[in-house]
Amino acid sequence: MERVKLRQHTSSPLALDPVTPTKQSYSRNASVSVDNILTCADATKVSFGKQLTMLSEVYSACITENLVPNIFLEIFFVLQLLTSRGPPSMDDRECDLDLRKVTDAVERHYFQSVHNCVFFAVQVLDSQFEVISQLDKATLKLLAESERVAAFSLSLQERLLKAYETSTAKVSLLFRPTIQSVSFQPETDNRSNFPSDRSFHIFKKQRDIFYELLREWEDHHEKADWDFERCLGNKIRTMIFHLTSACNHSHFARLFQKQLIQMCKGPSGGMGASGLGDTPDQDVLNMLGSDNLNRLKRLQERFVTPQSVGGPCPPPSFPGYQEFFRDFILSAESYQFNQHLMNSLCQEIQELDGVSIVGHGPTDGESDVDAQDEKVHFSSVLMTLRLLAKFLGFVTFLPYQTTETLTNQLQESAVALRNQTFPILDVLQLLKSSIQSHRTVLTVPWAVEYLSLVDPVAPFLDYYRRVFSLLMQLYRGKLILTEEKDMILLNKLLLLAVLGWLFQVPSVPGDLFFSSESVQDDISFSAVVVTQGLDCAHLVDQQLLYGCCPYLGELRKLLTSYVAGSGAKNGGFIRKITPTTAEPLVPKPTLSQKKLQAQLEQAFFHNQPPSLKRTVEFVAERVGSNCVKHIKATLVANLVKRAEVMLQDKVTENSTDYSKLLDSVCTALCDDGKQAMQKGREYCKEKVPEALRVLLPEEISPCVLLTAEDIALTLATEKACTWLNSNIAALIKREIKSTISLTVKSQAVVPAVISKDLNQRCAEGCEHKALKPSQFIMNMKDILSITAGPRDKGEGVEYRQLTDLLLQLPQTLRCRKYMYPPTEMHLAKCTIDLASLLVSDAIPVVDLPTLDAERTYGMQSAKTEAFCHLLNSLFSIWEKDFNVSVPVQNLLNHKNIQCLTKAQPQWELFVFLMRGIVRRRLMSCEDIKEQTQNIWEFPWSRDLLTELESTSEAFKSEHQNNNLKDIVAQANATVTAQS
Repeated sequence: MERVKLRQHTSSPLALDPVTPTKQSYSRNASVSVDNILTCADATKVSFGKQLTMLSEVYSACITENLVPNIFLEIFFVLQLLTSRGPPSMDDRECDLDLRKVTDAVERHYFQSVHNCVFFAVQVLDSQFEVISQLDKATLKLLAESERVAAFSLSLQERLLKAYETSTAKVSLLFRPTIQSVSFQPETDNRSNFPSDRSFHIFKKQRDIFYELLREWEDHHEKADWDFERCLGNKIRTMIFHLTSACNHSHFARLFQKQLIQMCKGPSGGMGASGLGDTPDQDVLNMLGSDNLNRLKRLQERFVTPQSVGGPCPPPSFPGYQEFFRDFILSAESYQFNQHLMNSLCQEIQELDGVSIVGHGPTDGESDVDAQDEKVHFSSVLMTLRLLAKFLGFVTFLPYQTTETLTNQLQESAVALRNQTFPILDVLQLLKSSIQSHRTVLTVPWAVEYLSLVDPVAPFLDYYRRVFSLLMQLYRGKLILTEEKDMILLNKLLLLAVLGWLFQVPSVPGDLFFSSESVQDDISFSAVVVTQGLDCAHLVDQQLLYGCCPYLGELRKLLTSYVAGSGAKNGGFIRKITPTTAEPLVPKPTLSQKKLQAQLEQAFFHNQPPSLKRTVEFVAERVGSNCVKHIKATLVANLVKRAEVMLQDKVTENSTDYSKLLDSVCTALCDDGKQAMQKGREYCKEKVPEALRVLLPEEISPCVLLTAEDIALTLATEKACTWLNSNIAALIKREIKSTISLTVKSQAVVPAVISKDLNQRCAEGCEHKALKPSQFIMNMKDILSITAGPRDKGEGVEYRQLTDLLLQLPQTLRCRKYMYPPTEMHLAKCTIDLASLLVSDAIPVVDLPTLDAERTYGMQSAKTEAFCHLLNSLFSIWEKDFNVSVPVQNLLNHKNIQCLTKAQPQWELFVFLMRGIVRRRLMSCEDIKEQTQNIWEFPWSRDLLTELESTSEAFKSEHQNNNLKDIVAQANATVTAQS
């Protein structure tokens, strides 16, 4: 039903054409009428809105409850309706009149109007927003910017815009190709693993022949007159013929499998970025800017990825390098080789399917890096399993494949005969185990790849009927989108996508999904969440989803084609990109040169101790990393200083041309950043030989040492220059903008904070050697942490530490290079807290000095006198050194008063503090009276009030005495009322 839906929908001459104009339909310079391209959808012209709403609800329910074979095919159909074109020859009124002539509700053509189609599509998209929001960022952007969505549902457009802004699902199908051969493994490939010397030498010879065939295919397979069977068929059969023993077949099958994994793991068969996997050249980055690097990657992707993969439900295929391995199997025509290959594939699949992937939710001790590593590991295992399962299915069902339609009698005979044999891989049992252990997100995708290659008879076998029935139960029972249960949404969407694709594969019977017959298995879909199960772990992201299901990209391509053909977007013209070549800064080696270099390095290390290779790799990694750090500390730092000189006194934070001026300076200096590549090479050339000569034995052969130096130098230079090539421009811009922003902030004036018209620059002759504000704040926090936190017996703050801190503070405040108003305000608050702690005797001061000076104001305690010296220093700093208003009123706020009442205060210090504040005119008596309203709000004890009342006698000033007595009287009244 689903396969013919679109064809049936367009069978009427008046039906809409849901397919947008193709690029071949119009040339770039052709004049195309907008009316012939797109009919403007109008929400006011929708007819039968009530019926369409009901239809959309029923249709959405079928999608949500998995009552359709492929939910993404339905979404594709809905997007076709959203982007449909109306018949240019029919007027809206005529169309509406024809619709109303049909009285039978079933026979009425509700979708004969473009307005009705768009209305229905928007309704369905709104109800399926949970699925739509998980699509890639580019698709979300196209939907959010759709004029039709905005015209029919502003709320949906707002939700799409929010989903787009919060989405990080950038999907790229570019994969770096792997061109190296499988490395030599001593435990499986050396002489001891073969029964005879002859067998060992035959395998080595056949291994070389295999790679020669692969290289010949790489060089010629894209030529129009080149044919695989004609050019390589006889060579392959001759090679296989000489694999006489079972041991040789087994070893070659293992080599074939490993090379397959190394070259083909990925949605494009490993060729998605062939020759284009390198990072962009520095000159290209400088020309476009680092901000446009993502656009550059998308443009690159348009050049190297196919425009279409065959629609939303393409048949199984072997893209990229997979084509070579498929054709190799077909040309070999060897049952013996195929059997050994199936054995090797089965063994690897069973091992990988049971691999331990820690996929439970992150704990307190688990970092984001660990979680990302789990995702990468899971993705690698899953892609490998899918690749191996595809080739296992291909080889398993190859003998039964036919393009002819079998009669019922022949089919029944074949089914009866093949029911007597058991498959080489028990997929049914592995699927059951995965459901019970909640690992379906790993097992089902590769099982789908295996089953997608079935021959026409296999689905009717008893064994595979049970397999398909189990998958159907899983699809309808466990993957319901509205039920959370024990599976993450993206995990569920992955399974829905691959299963939906399987149900549309041509070799799978079309009526399988809608058949009422069901084979019940002894398997229960437990609702108990297994916290260690992979199904409930965040392992699938959009990159993996689109990697396993590249046909989901057809949704984006459908919307892109609509935008490209829309007259409202570009006047009806199709944009054509004509690429121009850019010369790289340095010549790049060809593909053949890279392969030859890799083979030579592999041969060199094979004849040397393993420690040599490890040392070379270690030196290359560390020198490359240090090279980048060296460039940052030298070249980038010098460029930043030049930028400061160029922009000095030219910009302020409110300058209208601030951004333009900054960008122009960054662009100019980024040109000088090209020196980074050359300086990086010089650094590596100097440091690599030095490091190797220190780490390697002195007895090493000079030739070996020279070769090792060349290899390490190449690796280190490649590592450093690759990073610099990609990031140096962005790094320079970021450092310049950061430094200039600090300079601008230092020149800013904050009226609410600064109370005096003071020069914000350092005094003449300042060498900027004073303690930085950040370091002073850290020292202050150390004192406060000892005061407030748990401490050992006898631990405390040395008195000299406090005096040194207060001696350094004036110097810090006078050096304005790193001083900004917010920082200075924070320093002022820290000193207020310090004063409050001193008065409340909360700081555990040790090593007090012996003071013989005259007693101040009749104080007898040496500790009190020492604290008075500290308070005098604070008075002087508050009065003379701060350029901001010191919040002295905070001394009498809720926190400090509470701290004062809980401690056993030195009331002489409290009086000394208040007197000093008034005498220095930091606060007036009236201000103190207003601030001390907090005092009598606390339920103080009578003893404490008595002490406070006696303290008032220390004030000689009449105003001070009366003010404090008033406060005491009010506090006494509060205590009396509470009692």
